[in-house]
Amino acid sequence: MLREFEIFSKPSFPSIAVKRGFSWPGFFFTWIWAFSRGLWLHGAILTVVGTLIWVQDVTLLAANPLAIILPGLLVNLTVGLRGNSWRSRKLERNGYQFVGLVEARSAASAVAAYSLGKSRVSSRAGALASALGVPRFAQGLFAIAGLTWKAALRFRLFLAIAVLLLLAVVGLPILIKDDGTARGFTQILLTYTLSAITALLGISTLWLSCGTLARDIEECQIQVVATKPIARWQIWIGKWLGIIALNAALLLLSGACVYGLLLWRATKLPAAEQIILRNEVMVARGSIKPPDVQADIAKVAHAVLEDRLKHSPVTEADLPEVQKQIEEQVKAQYQVVPAGYIKTWEIKLESGKSLKGEPLQLRIKFNAAQKPASGTINGFWQVGVPGKTQFWRSEAMSLAPDTFHEFEVPADLADTNNVLTIAFANMNDTAVLFPLEDGMEILYRQGSFGMNFARGLGIIFCWMALLAAIGLASASFLSFPVAAFLSLAILTMALSSGTLTTVVSEGTIDTNSSATGNPVVSALNVVIIPMFRAALKVINLARDFSPIDSLSSGRSISWGDLGLAFVQIVILLGGFFAVFGIFIFNRRELATAQSQ
Repeated sequence: MLREFEIFSKPSFPSIAVKRGFSWPGFFFTWIWAFSRGLWLHGAILTVVGTLIWVQDVTLLAANPLAIILPGLLVNLTVGLRGNSWRSRKLERNGYQFVGLVEARSAASAVAAYSLGKSRVSSRAGALASALGVPRFAQGLFAIAGLTWKAALRFRLFLAIAVLLLLAVVGLPILIKDDGTARGFTQILLTYTLSAITALLGISTLWLSCGTLARDIEECQIQVVATKPIARWQIWIGKWLGIIALNAALLLLSGACVYGLLLWRATKLPAAEQIILRNEVMVARGSIKPPDVQADIAKVAHAVLEDRLKHSPVTEADLPEVQKQIEEQVKAQYQVVPAGYIKTWEIKLESGKSLKGEPLQLRIKFNAAQKPASGTINGFWQVGVPGKTQFWRSEAMSLAPDTFHEFEVPADLADTNNVLTIAFANMNDTAVLFPLEDGMEILYRQGSFGMNFARGLGIIFCWMALLAAIGLASASFLSFPVAAFLSLAILTMALSSGTLTTVVSEGTIDTNSSATGNPVVSALNVVIIPMFRAALKVINLARDFSPIDSLSSGRSISWGDLGLAFVQIVILLGGFFAVFGIFIFNRRELATAQSQ
């Protein structure tokens, strides 16, 4: 591949060629590359900066890896983008003069071509020509992204969406009054407003991504761009970059408004509710659950099944149902607290977390075998082991079943092995069941709300990047109305994952008992159930991340969660649609688009 080189000449010295644009050796080797090119001052500075990053506190790396990764990546990008321009300026300071540009495969080939008279004079000074250090292919991407921005501004799309977002952020809290509690306040200012922002941005992203490419093709504007020295994949990626840049600006604007409004309105709550808000919502809390006992349940259930088969054999057709019943019976032993009994949990706190002096929140959920007349379940809790650790016991509590409850327990109740012992005494005439999935959970302070909120917006941004890829992929081979319809159909299917889950779990598309044995339904199940199961696996790559629920409940969204969301949503799912859309767009006959 031909690259553009700047040629510098000095009397009595051989000419030197410097590549324009990004320096990959500088990106990967930073200070080593700088010293090898005679950039002694730059190399020394990079060495010092790299050493400072390297010797940062190890606990910071364990708690927040990106706090170290991002500065190092920023240094590498700076050297990659600016490295060649540093070389050009150094040569000019040393008496070399910029004499022209040469396209060649390597620096040696560029010098040889210049010696043969093959050069052209740049319209700018040598060192300034690559001041930004942008590679040639990236210049095309940024040009297309800029045109996408101009189109959005020209048609007032950016302004219209910004106004709608601000109305959603400011209007919802005005139209829907909270009940004065921290929970009601959070529901309005976080759950509703962020959901409205996500919905508005999602629909506008699909609409814009479908329209910006499909309209250009239908109105024959794309032919003007395609005749330029720019590849079609650059057009596609450039439009995607322009759309996600619009989303980033809009999301930053609306997110800042939500955050500012949240802080301002929080001061209007009663003092007691402000404390709850700071401790349970406006915080980033980590979660620790009891040890997973699914393997133990499976082992015990298998032993019980083998013993039963020895005494009471069953048919092959009934075996799965019998096995399922035994597993549920064994599972109940781990979940149920009989009337008048006490159940104990032992939860190992994370050794890497310093929780000394930090109060914890106990989050519980339970079901009642029989709903009492009062509608609540009575009992008391105790944390710690008498005579072994500090001990705390609650007053008798009356709590409603089938809902989540949180209450604070004092700090430093774990034993020397960092194990926290929790017990519940059932003071009712009916059994109480704590689900293994979400019945018991310890929450602890892990970070600030501000950074947690920013990471939540980052996950929403990943969703928008995926929707932009879906819209552009649809517009790559369909007209605007059909592309918009297809994109909305894909989004609707993703939002209907609950229905898909029900169908897959029940193994049939018709749960009506009268349809049992219907040959048509059975034939459809053979085809549709595997399709739904595969679709669920794909949809869950994006739906596994729920920043709105996490923010409204004060749950921590870690840098690892954000990184995983970027990989699964943008790289895997968005990359799939991008590859498909670019492949189709490269093979589409643009000259006949207006006749379709």
